[in-house]
Amino acid sequence: MSDDIIKTEFINFEYDQIERIDKIKKLIIESRSSSDHAKFPINFMNRGHDLEMIYVPIGLPMYRLENGRTLSLQDEYLATNQDIPDDFFTRDINSPEAQSVQHYLLMKLSEIKGILKTFKDTTNKQTEPLIITNTGFVVNGNRRLSCWRDLFFEDKITYKHFEYIRVAVLPEANEKAIAQLEADEQIAPDIKADYSWHSEARMIQKRIMEIGEKQEDVATLYRMTEKDIELRLEMLFYANQYLIRNNWDRQWSKLDQQKYAFEQLVKERKKINGSIEKSMLESLTFSFVTVGSDEGRIYGKVPEIRKYMNSIAVAIREELPNVVGNIQTTNNSSYLFDEISEDEQDLTDIAKALVNLTENDQKKVVDVIESVISEENAKAREKKSSNYMLDQVKKAVTALENAVSSCNEDGISTKGINKQLGAIEGNVALLRKWLTEHENTN
Repeated sequence: MSDDIIKTEFINFEYDQIERIDKIKKLIIESRSSSDHAKFPINFMNRGHDLEMIYVPIGLPMYRLENGRTLSLQDEYLATNQDIPDDFFTRDINSPEAQSVQHYLLMKLSEIKGILKTFKDTTNKQTEPLIITNTGFVVNGNRRLSCWRDLFFEDKITYKHFEYIRVAVLPEANEKAIAQLEADEQIAPDIKADYSWHSEARMIQKRIMEIGEKQEDVATLYRMTEKDIELRLEMLFYANQYLIRNNWDRQWSKLDQQKYAFEQLVKERKKINGSIEKSMLESLTFSFVTVGSDEGRIYGKVPEIRKYMNSIAVAIREELPNVVGNIQTTNNSSYLFDEISEDEQDLTDIAKALVNLTENDQKKVVDVIESVISEENAKAREKKSSNYMLDQVKKAVTALENAVSSCNEDGISTKGINKQLGAIEGNVALLRKWLTEHENTN
């Protein structure tokens, strides 16, 4: 753990948790006799509450280590600092080291630059209180607090207005109630974009897999359908497989911009029955995620990969023989696939080869895929255009039939009809001439 991460000055560790509770209680009592005493209305535990508001030193509040926004970052931090135990963020939520790393992670969030820029302008001061538990942990406002601390401890004169901050104190509550409040306050639909897609999925996974909550209860908590929950868990599964395959275990930040690629992978994979084709779709999509695409967004490529899977397989075999030509079928690799027929062996070999490609080979594969997709789309356009003439003639026939059917109706004007019929006859003659010439050349 590097020295620039451990900056315990950001947090006042003078008090242990019991002393911090007593300090908050005393401040509440003192605030009630103040001329600016006010309360903060909030819906909590299914009923309205007027929370006591107090001013506390900026070093007093503790970061909530269960903060949903940082779950993925915590995962990544543990994966890239292997000397740190896996329970680093859970064994002691008051730990100075864990709290200091949490500050570092909060400052790494992609949206933090915008918040920091806002409060660098000294005319922008605190307007809404942070919401904290009665034990001093921040439920809503962790990002703001990290920015204020960063500014204040960098320049205590310019940002003296952050020396004391206003907080609203929750009544004593269990973790489930606090999680519900976090969901209500922080991942409501209007501000949901603040969460990275993998952090949101990790929150869901943690509640179902680690805490043991029912899927339907988690769906209710996060205002989603159960299908939404399943989709996010599947996206997380394949994202995790991708990271492991590339030796980037739990380095979620590499996938910040790849939400829709994994969403499309999940959806398109469901349209395939064969395990070999499913494996190929995964591997080819993974290669696109690694290499990128010069011809549009990656998620737009996934449906085309599925659509042209057979053509892609043929092209890879023909154009990249060094990549797939020397595959040895082993007991260790066959577990990826179901029992297969001899006719499927060629496709199986390609699928197996795609599982462990070097980045250079992935680039070659992506080039082949791009070429196949381009060719197949061109063929589709050509096929569509080849029927264009027939479609237009059919439309003309329908229009003429409608005209004929109206001959017996009263009040029909005959003006200009002869001229139009002449044009039709002339065009019909041209089409017949073209058709005769065309048929003679085929």
